[in-house]
Amino acid sequence: MSRVREALGVMPWLILAMSRLAGAACECGYSVNQTSDASYAVFTDLMENDFLHTAGDNLTEFGWAPQEYNISAKEARGPYGKEFDVGNAELNPLKDASAWTGEGEKGGDAGLRLWVRGNHSHGFVNGAELASVRHDALYGSFRVGMKLSAQNGTCGAFFWFWNNSQEIDMEFLSKQFTATSGVVNLVLQSSESVRAGYDASNTPNYHIQPLSFRPDEKFHEYRFDWTPDRVAFSVDGQFVYQMTHNLPTSPGRLFMNHWSNGDPLWSAGPPEVDTAMTVSYVKAYFNSSDTSRNAVHENQCAAFDASKVCQIPEQTKAPDGADSQTYFFSQDGGEKTPGQTTFRVTSGAPGLTAAAAVWIAIASSILSGTLL
Repeated sequence: MSRVREALGVMPWLILAMSRLAGAACECGYSVNQTSDASYAVFTDLMENDFLHTAGDNLTEFGWAPQEYNISAKEARGPYGKEFDVGNAELNPLKDASAWTGEGEKGGDAGLRLWVRGNHSHGFVNGAELASVRHDALYGSFRVGMKLSAQNGTCGAFFWFWNNSQEIDMEFLSKQFTATSGVVNLVLQSSESVRAGYDASNTPNYHIQPLSFRPDEKFHEYRFDWTPDRVAFSVDGQFVYQMTHNLPTSPGRLFMNHWSNGDPLWSAGPPEVDTAMTVSYVKAYFNSSDTSRNAVHENQCAAFDASKVCQIPEQTKAPDGADSQTYFFSQDGGEKTPGQTTFRVTSGAPGLTAAAAVWIAIASSILSGTLL
Protein backbone atom coordinates (compact mmCIF):
# COMPACT_ATOMS: atom_id res chain seq x y z
CA MET A 1 0.00 0.00 0.00
CA SER A 2 1.36 3.37 -0.99
CA ARG A 3 0.10 6.68 0.30
CA VAL A 4 1.78 10.02 -0.38
CA ARG A 5 0.71 13.52 0.70
CA GLU A 6 0.78 16.41 -1.86
CA ALA A 7 0.55 20.08 -2.82
CA LEU A 8 0.22 22.82 -5.52
CA GLY A 9 1.17 26.44 -6.15
CA VAL A 10 -1.76 28.85 -6.57
CA MET A 11 -1.84 31.10 -9.66
CA PRO A 12 -4.12 34.11 -10.34
CA TRP A 13 -6.29 32.40 -12.96
CA LEU A 14 -6.95 29.31 -10.90
CA ILE A 15 -10.36 28.75 -9.37
CA LEU A 16 -10.68 27.26 -5.92
CA ALA A 17 -13.20 24.44 -5.99
CA MET A 18 -16.04 25.60 -3.74
CA SER A 19 -17.33 22.69 -1.68
CA ARG A 20 -19.36 21.78 1.36
CA LEU A 21 -16.32 20.68 3.34
CA ALA A 22 -18.36 19.22 6.17
CA GLY A 23 -19.93 16.69 3.82
CA ALA A 24 -17.16 16.33 1.24
CA ALA A 25 -16.64 12.79 0.00
CA CYS A 26 -13.00 12.98 -1.09
CA GLU A 27 -11.31 14.87 1.76
CA CYS A 28 -8.55 12.28 2.07
CA GLY A 29 -7.85 11.88 -1.63
CA TYR A 30 -8.40 9.66 -4.67
CA SER A 31 -7.47 6.00 -4.86
CA VAL A 32 -6.39 3.54 -7.51
CA ASN A 33 -8.30 0.39 -6.45
CA GLN A 34 -10.51 0.30 -3.36
CA THR A 35 -8.96 1.11 0.01
CA SER A 36 -10.19 -2.30 1.18
CA ASP A 37 -8.03 -4.04 -1.43
CA ALA A 38 -4.70 -5.60 -0.50
CA SER A 39 -2.87 -3.15 -2.77
CA TYR A 40 -3.97 0.42 -3.42
CA ALA A 41 -2.55 3.92 -3.75
CA VAL A 42 -4.10 7.18 -2.53
CA PHE A 43 -3.26 10.49 -4.19
CA THR A 44 -4.19 13.86 -2.79
CA ASP A 45 -4.48 16.18 -5.82
CA LEU A 46 -6.19 16.14 -9.20
CA MET A 47 -6.16 17.89 -12.55
CA GLU A 48 -8.91 17.06 -15.04
CA ASN A 49 -9.69 18.34 -18.54
CA ASP A 50 -12.78 17.48 -20.56
CA PHE A 51 -11.59 18.69 -23.95
CA LEU A 52 -14.76 17.52 -25.75
CA HIS A 53 -16.55 20.42 -24.06
CA THR A 54 -13.76 22.97 -23.65
CA ALA A 55 -13.92 26.17 -25.71
CA GLY A 56 -11.65 29.20 -25.75
CA ASP A 57 -8.40 30.61 -27.06
CA ASN A 58 -6.25 30.67 -23.92
CA LEU A 59 -5.21 27.12 -23.06
CA THR A 60 -3.36 28.33 -19.96
CA GLU A 61 -6.75 29.05 -18.38
CA PHE A 62 -7.37 25.32 -18.57
CA GLY A 63 -4.04 24.35 -17.01
CA TRP A 64 -1.88 23.85 -20.12
CA ALA A 65 0.85 26.17 -21.41
CA PRO A 66 1.50 25.97 -25.19
CA GLN A 67 5.23 25.89 -25.92
CA GLU A 68 7.01 27.94 -28.59
CA TYR A 69 10.63 27.16 -29.49
CA ASN A 70 12.72 25.52 -32.18
CA ILE A 71 15.58 23.03 -32.35
CA SER A 72 18.01 22.85 -35.24
CA ALA A 73 18.23 19.76 -37.42
CA LYS A 74 21.60 18.95 -35.86
CA GLU A 75 20.24 19.19 -32.31
CA ALA A 76 17.07 17.32 -33.29
CA ARG A 77 19.22 14.58 -34.85
CA GLY A 78 17.23 14.49 -38.08
CA PRO A 79 17.18 15.99 -41.57
CA TYR A 80 14.78 18.71 -40.35
CA GLY A 81 14.66 20.90 -37.30
CA LYS A 82 11.71 20.83 -34.88
CA GLU A 83 9.60 23.95 -34.46
CA PHE A 84 6.81 24.25 -31.90
CA ASP A 85 4.20 26.95 -32.39
CA VAL A 86 1.50 28.10 -29.94
CA GLY A 87 -1.04 28.28 -32.78
CA ASN A 88 -0.75 24.55 -33.48
CA ALA A 89 -2.65 23.67 -30.27
CA GLU A 90 -6.34 24.19 -31.01
CA LEU A 91 -9.52 23.65 -28.98
CA ASN A 92 -12.32 22.16 -31.10
CA PRO A 93 -15.31 21.36 -28.83
CA LEU A 94 -18.32 19.39 -29.93
CA LYS A 95 -20.88 21.27 -31.99
CA ASP A 96 -23.54 19.89 -29.67
CA ALA A 97 -22.43 20.83 -26.15
CA SER A 98 -24.96 18.43 -24.63
CA ALA A 99 -23.52 15.43 -26.49
CA TRP A 100 -20.41 13.29 -25.90
CA THR A 101 -19.70 12.33 -29.49
CA GLY A 102 -19.97 13.96 -32.90
CA GLU A 103 -18.24 16.55 -35.04
CA GLY A 104 -16.24 19.44 -33.61
CA GLU A 105 -17.23 23.07 -34.10
CA LYS A 106 -14.33 23.48 -36.55
CA GLY A 107 -15.04 20.18 -38.28
CA GLY A 108 -13.39 16.80 -37.80
CA ASP A 109 -12.75 15.13 -34.48
CA ALA A 110 -13.80 17.10 -31.41
CA GLY A 111 -11.22 17.73 -28.69
CA LEU A 112 -7.84 19.37 -28.29
CA ARG A 113 -6.00 19.15 -31.62
CA LEU A 114 -2.19 19.20 -31.80
CA TRP A 115 -1.15 19.88 -35.39
CA VAL A 116 1.94 18.96 -37.39
CA ARG A 117 2.09 21.10 -40.53
CA GLY A 118 2.89 19.80 -43.99
CA ASN A 119 4.89 22.82 -45.18
CA HIS A 120 8.51 22.38 -44.09
CA SER A 121 10.26 24.20 -46.93
CA HIS A 122 12.16 26.39 -44.41
CA GLY A 123 13.97 23.35 -42.98
CA PHE A 124 11.81 22.94 -39.87
CA VAL A 125 8.72 20.83 -39.22
CA ASN A 126 6.09 22.85 -37.40
CA GLY A 127 4.42 20.95 -34.52
CA ALA A 128 2.69 21.42 -31.16
CA GLU A 129 3.65 20.91 -27.53
CA LEU A 130 1.79 21.60 -24.28
CA ALA A 131 3.13 21.54 -20.72
CA SER A 132 0.92 21.41 -17.65
CA VAL A 133 0.99 24.62 -15.63
CA ARG A 134 1.31 22.46 -12.53
CA HIS A 135 4.87 21.22 -12.11
CA ASP A 136 4.61 19.55 -8.69
CA ALA A 137 3.49 16.01 -9.57
CA LEU A 138 5.41 13.41 -7.56
CA TYR A 139 3.84 9.95 -8.10
CA GLY A 140 0.33 9.51 -9.46
CA SER A 141 -2.06 8.02 -12.00
CA PHE A 142 -2.01 9.86 -15.33
CA ARG A 143 -4.55 9.18 -18.10
CA VAL A 144 -5.28 10.57 -21.56
CA GLY A 145 -8.02 9.93 -24.11
CA MET A 146 -6.27 10.25 -27.46
CA LYS A 147 -6.61 9.58 -31.18
CA LEU A 148 -3.37 9.63 -33.15
CA SER A 149 -2.60 10.99 -36.59
CA ALA A 150 -3.36 8.83 -39.62
CA GLN A 151 -0.55 10.42 -41.66
CA ASN A 152 2.75 8.58 -41.83
CA GLY A 153 5.75 10.37 -40.36
CA THR A 154 4.83 11.87 -36.97
CA CYS A 155 5.46 11.15 -33.30
CA GLY A 156 2.66 11.77 -30.80
CA ALA A 157 3.36 11.55 -27.07
CA PHE A 158 1.85 11.80 -23.60
CA PHE A 159 4.55 12.00 -20.93
CA TRP A 160 5.76 13.20 -17.54
CA PHE A 161 9.04 15.11 -17.43
CA TRP A 162 11.47 16.49 -14.86
CA ASN A 163 14.72 16.43 -16.86
CA ASN A 164 16.43 14.32 -19.52
CA SER A 165 17.26 11.61 -16.98
CA GLN A 166 13.82 11.52 -15.31
CA GLU A 167 11.01 11.10 -17.81
CA ILE A 168 8.08 8.72 -18.35
CA ASP A 169 6.92 8.43 -21.98
CA MET A 170 4.12 6.86 -23.99
CA GLU A 171 5.08 7.58 -27.61
CA PHE A 172 3.34 6.67 -30.87
CA LEU A 173 5.04 6.53 -34.26
CA SER A 174 2.53 6.58 -37.10
CA LYS A 175 5.04 4.70 -39.29
CA GLN A 176 4.51 1.68 -36.98
CA PHE A 177 0.75 1.44 -37.64
CA THR A 178 -0.33 -1.44 -39.89
CA ALA A 179 -3.68 -2.03 -41.55
CA THR A 180 -5.13 -3.52 -38.36
CA SER A 181 -2.77 -2.80 -35.46
CA GLY A 182 -0.23 -0.47 -33.90
CA VAL A 183 2.25 -0.17 -31.07
CA VAL A 184 3.04 2.22 -28.23
CA ASN A 185 6.65 2.83 -27.22
CA LEU A 186 6.96 2.80 -23.42
CA VAL A 187 10.06 4.62 -22.24
CA LEU A 188 11.66 5.72 -18.98
CA GLN A 189 14.49 8.10 -19.74
CA SER A 190 17.17 7.67 -17.08
CA SER A 191 20.85 8.34 -16.40
CA GLU A 192 21.54 5.18 -18.43
CA SER A 193 19.79 6.52 -21.53
CA VAL A 194 21.57 9.88 -21.17
CA ARG A 195 24.92 8.09 -21.14
CA ALA A 196 23.81 6.20 -24.26
CA GLY A 197 23.25 9.45 -26.15
CA TYR A 198 19.61 9.84 -25.06
CA ASP A 199 18.80 6.39 -26.42
CA ALA A 200 16.80 4.23 -24.02
CA SER A 201 16.37 1.34 -26.48
CA ASN A 202 19.20 -0.71 -24.95
CA THR A 203 18.21 -0.11 -21.32
CA PRO A 204 15.71 -2.04 -19.15
CA ASN A 205 13.35 0.92 -19.42
CA TYR A 206 12.26 0.58 -23.03
CA HIS A 207 9.44 -1.60 -24.32
CA ILE A 208 7.52 -1.75 -27.59
CA GLN A 209 3.95 -2.73 -26.66
CA PRO A 210 1.81 -4.21 -29.46
CA LEU A 211 -1.76 -2.94 -29.78
CA SER A 212 -4.61 -4.92 -31.33
CA PHE A 213 -6.01 -1.79 -32.98
CA ARG A 214 -4.87 1.19 -35.04
CA PRO A 215 -4.39 4.14 -32.66
CA ASP A 216 -5.52 6.56 -35.40
CA GLU A 217 -8.97 4.99 -35.89
CA LYS A 218 -10.59 5.61 -32.49
CA PHE A 219 -9.97 7.34 -29.19
CA HIS A 220 -8.36 5.09 -26.57
CA GLU A 221 -7.20 5.69 -23.01
CA TYR A 222 -3.46 5.50 -22.38
CA ARG A 223 -2.34 5.54 -18.77
CA PHE A 224 0.66 5.19 -16.49
CA ASP A 225 0.63 4.77 -12.70
CA TRP A 226 3.84 5.93 -11.05
CA THR A 227 4.57 4.85 -7.47
CA PRO A 228 7.89 4.60 -5.60
CA ASP A 229 8.34 0.96 -6.61
CA ARG A 230 7.14 0.85 -10.25
CA VAL A 231 5.67 2.52 -13.30
CA ALA A 232 2.72 0.49 -14.60
CA PHE A 233 1.32 1.15 -18.09
CA SER A 234 -2.28 0.45 -19.15
CA VAL A 235 -4.40 0.75 -22.29
CA ASP A 236 -8.19 1.09 -21.99
CA GLY A 237 -7.89 0.05 -18.34
CA GLN A 238 -5.93 -3.12 -19.08
CA PHE A 239 -2.45 -3.45 -17.58
CA VAL A 240 0.14 -4.09 -20.32
CA TYR A 241 3.63 -3.60 -18.84
CA GLN A 242 5.61 -2.34 -15.86
CA MET A 243 9.09 -0.98 -15.17
CA THR A 244 10.86 -1.11 -11.82
CA HIS A 245 14.43 -0.05 -12.63
CA ASN A 246 15.90 3.43 -12.09
CA LEU A 247 12.56 5.15 -11.44
CA PRO A 248 12.08 8.94 -11.27
CA THR A 249 12.21 10.47 -7.79
CA SER A 250 11.71 14.21 -8.49
CA PRO A 251 8.51 16.22 -9.02
CA GLY A 252 7.68 17.29 -12.55
CA ARG A 253 4.94 18.13 -15.03
CA LEU A 254 2.85 16.51 -17.75
CA PHE A 255 3.44 17.10 -21.45
CA MET A 256 1.68 16.31 -24.71
CA ASN A 257 3.29 16.84 -28.09
CA HIS A 258 3.01 15.99 -31.77
CA TRP A 259 6.04 16.48 -34.00
CA SER A 260 8.34 15.23 -36.75
CA ASN A 261 11.92 15.86 -37.81
CA GLY A 262 12.13 13.32 -40.65
CA ASP A 263 14.45 10.99 -38.73
CA PRO A 264 14.04 7.59 -40.44
CA LEU A 265 14.97 5.83 -37.20
CA TRP A 266 12.15 7.47 -35.21
CA SER A 267 9.50 9.92 -36.44
CA ALA A 268 10.11 9.25 -40.16
CA GLY A 269 8.28 11.59 -42.53
CA PRO A 270 7.73 14.43 -42.34
CA PRO A 271 4.12 14.42 -43.56
CA GLU A 272 3.27 16.38 -46.69
CA VAL A 273 -0.11 17.62 -45.37
CA ASP A 274 -1.33 19.12 -42.11
CA THR A 275 -2.27 16.38 -39.65
CA ALA A 276 -3.57 16.39 -36.07
CA MET A 277 -3.40 14.27 -32.94
CA THR A 278 -6.61 14.80 -30.94
CA VAL A 279 -7.05 14.61 -27.16
CA SER A 280 -10.52 14.11 -25.65
CA TYR A 281 -9.46 14.30 -21.99
CA VAL A 282 -6.63 14.30 -19.49
CA LYS A 283 -7.09 13.02 -15.93
CA ALA A 284 -4.27 13.23 -13.41
CA TYR A 285 -4.43 12.13 -9.76
CA PHE A 286 -1.17 12.70 -7.97
CA ASN A 287 0.82 13.70 -4.92
CA SER A 288 2.39 17.13 -4.83
CA SER A 289 5.77 18.47 -3.84
CA ASP A 290 4.29 21.86 -2.87
CA THR A 291 4.25 22.44 0.88
CA SER A 292 1.28 24.82 0.71
CA ARG A 293 -0.86 22.14 -0.95
CA ASN A 294 0.30 19.60 1.62
CA ALA A 295 -0.85 21.96 4.37
CA VAL A 296 -4.33 22.17 2.82
CA HIS A 297 -4.56 18.40 2.63
CA GLU A 298 -3.28 17.87 6.19
CA ASN A 299 -5.88 20.32 7.45
CA GLN A 300 -8.85 18.56 5.83
CA CYS A 301 -7.52 15.02 6.39
CA ALA A 302 -5.62 15.25 9.69
CA ALA A 303 -6.29 11.56 10.36
CA PHE A 304 -6.59 9.20 7.40
CA ASP A 305 -10.17 8.01 6.94
CA ALA A 306 -10.78 5.48 4.17
CA SER A 307 -14.46 6.52 4.00
CA LYS A 308 -13.29 9.95 2.82
CA VAL A 309 -11.27 8.56 -0.09
CA CYS A 310 -12.88 8.43 -3.55
CA GLN A 311 -11.99 5.54 -5.83
CA ILE A 312 -10.97 6.67 -9.33
CA PRO A 313 -13.32 5.02 -11.87
CA GLU A 314 -11.62 2.66 -14.31
CA GLN A 315 -12.00 3.25 -18.04
CA THR A 316 -12.42 -0.30 -19.31
CA LYS A 317 -13.53 0.50 -22.87
CA ALA A 318 -12.15 2.71 -25.58
CA PRO A 319 -13.65 6.17 -24.82
CA ASP A 320 -15.08 6.53 -28.31
CA GLY A 321 -18.53 6.76 -29.86
CA ALA A 322 -21.23 5.52 -27.49
CA ASP A 323 -18.58 5.06 -24.78
CA SER A 324 -17.16 8.59 -25.04
CA GLN A 325 -18.78 9.84 -21.83
CA THR A 326 -16.37 9.46 -18.91
CA TYR A 327 -16.49 10.58 -15.27
CA PHE A 328 -14.88 13.76 -13.92
CA PHE A 329 -14.77 14.49 -10.17
CA SER A 330 -14.53 18.17 -11.07
CA GLN A 331 -17.93 18.04 -12.83
CA ASP A 332 -19.71 16.39 -9.92
CA GLY A 333 -21.00 19.39 -8.02
CA GLY A 334 -17.91 20.49 -6.09
CA GLU A 335 -18.20 18.17 -3.11
CA LYS A 336 -15.86 15.70 -4.83
CA THR A 337 -13.02 18.24 -5.04
CA PRO A 338 -12.67 19.59 -1.48
CA GLY A 339 -9.67 21.86 -1.04
CA GLN A 340 -8.61 21.33 -4.65
CA THR A 341 -7.44 24.16 -6.86
CA THR A 342 -8.91 23.60 -10.30
CA PHE A 343 -8.66 25.43 -13.61
CA ARG A 344 -11.50 27.03 -15.50
CA VAL A 345 -14.24 24.71 -16.71
CA THR A 346 -16.32 25.58 -19.79
CA SER A 347 -19.82 26.11 -18.41
CA GLY A 348 -21.47 24.16 -21.23
CA ALA A 349 -19.99 20.83 -20.10
CA PRO A 350 -22.96 18.43 -19.76
CA GLY A 351 -21.56 16.80 -16.61
CA LEU A 352 -21.31 20.14 -14.79
CA THR A 353 -24.17 20.42 -12.32
CA ALA A 354 -26.05 23.67 -11.87
CA ALA A 355 -24.70 24.00 -8.32
CA ALA A 356 -21.13 23.58 -9.51
CA ALA A 357 -21.63 26.16 -12.24
CA VAL A 358 -22.95 28.65 -9.67
CA TRP A 359 -19.99 28.06 -7.35
CA ILE A 360 -17.53 28.46 -10.23
CA ALA A 361 -19.19 31.72 -11.26
CA ILE A 362 -18.97 33.01 -7.67
CA ALA A 363 -15.34 31.95 -7.36
CA SER A 364 -14.48 33.61 -10.68
CA SER A 365 -16.13 36.83 -9.54
CA ILE A 366 -14.28 36.83 -6.23
CA LEU A 367 -10.92 36.30 -7.95
CA SER A 368 -11.61 38.98 -10.55
CA GLY A 369 -12.72 41.48 -7.91
CA THR A 370 -16.22 41.94 -9.36
CA LEU A 371 -17.93 40.38 -6.34
CA LEU A 372 -17.04 41.60 -2.85
